[in-house]
Amino acid sequence: MKVIQFVPTLESGGVEQGVLEISKAIVDAGHESHVVSAGGRLVDQLIQEGTRHHDWNLHKKNIFTFRQIKPLAKWIEEMNADILHVRSRMPAWIVWKALKKIPENKRPHLVSTIHGLYSVNFYSAVMSKPKNIITVSNSAKNYLLENYKNTKSKNIKLIYRGVDSSEFFSGYRPSNNWLEEWYSQYPETRNTNLLTIAGRISPLKDFEKIIHLTKAIKDNSNHKVKVLIAGEAKDKHQKYLNRLKELIKSLSLDSDICFLDFRKDIKNIYAISSIVFNTSNKPESFGRSILEPLSIGIPSIGYNRGGVQEILEELYPYGCIEANDSKSLLEKSISILDGHNRDIKENTKFLKSNMCESTIDFYNEIIS
Repeated sequence: MKVIQFVPTLESGGVEQGVLEISKAIVDAGHESHVVSAGGRLVDQLIQEGTRHHDWNLHKKNIFTFRQIKPLAKWIEEMNADILHVRSRMPAWIVWKALKKIPENKRPHLVSTIHGLYSVNFYSAVMSKPKNIITVSNSAKNYLLENYKNTKSKNIKLIYRGVDSSEFFSGYRPSNNWLEEWYSQYPETRNTNLLTIAGRISPLKDFEKIIHLTKAIKDNSNHKVKVLIAGEAKDKHQKYLNRLKELIKSLSLDSDICFLDFRKDIKNIYAISSIVFNTSNKPESFGRSILEPLSIGIPSIGYNRGGVQEILEELYPYGCIEANDSKSLLEKSISILDGHNRDIKENTKFLKSNMCESTIDFYNEIIS
């Protein structure tokens, strides 16, 4: 079996991580794995793990991208793949149109994954076009069925994203070498409660909520806290980062909040945290930034909507709060810092092994 996955870039993020995981699983199962993207920091790992990478700029939203339809159609036909798996809207449009130029008896099977609860419009509808569709949560599946009526007759498969149980397990602790290096770089984080939120720096993540929470904890408790914001601000989001820094300064929190930029060692940062948060201002289809800390036993708080709610209800119901409920956010944070309500269920549901096995089984089902 030959599988080609399409993703905009391979820089960072949950979608990209999933591409790497599925690619390795395809190779480990004795199949042929290919990924098409515009490149990025994860390409080296992808290649080292046995997948071939192909550079195509299919993600830019302009008229020039559509000029690649014809050459892409020729390339796809030459590749003679069994499965094309699209994971993002703009590449999906180019692949969809390229397939129309290939004789029907020579077309690979097309699969899409609904990774996000996208705006409902013509542009997003491309993810509902394939006959075979994967959704990463029940929330994503319900979104698809409610907003795109043509999908009721489609072959829809719910496959939760997951973590590697050999890496993310209850009681995980970083190595002494890592801890020594961390505390030499951030000595102010020693002997304090670390509150962590991870994700790309963008308004979608609503980091303001955690900034105001920091002020409220300082004003309403005796707990000493340090907030860690792990993520990078790319291009247009630099202005948003500057606004966050201005807000921090206006609340006199300069010494209480630290921006870490992009981190490869986010698991270790979770492991030394007291609480991890996800306060995205829109429902998310899954919620890896909540699942990972919960899987290693770190209390995490997020909103009761989307995939985040599904994870919290399964593993840590106490961490589920109403969206934008600042009072509950504060009360539950202080309760956890006081040492209460810290029981987390072992993660046996949201596992990478389940995701990879189910995905490959789905490919085989489609082919046969």
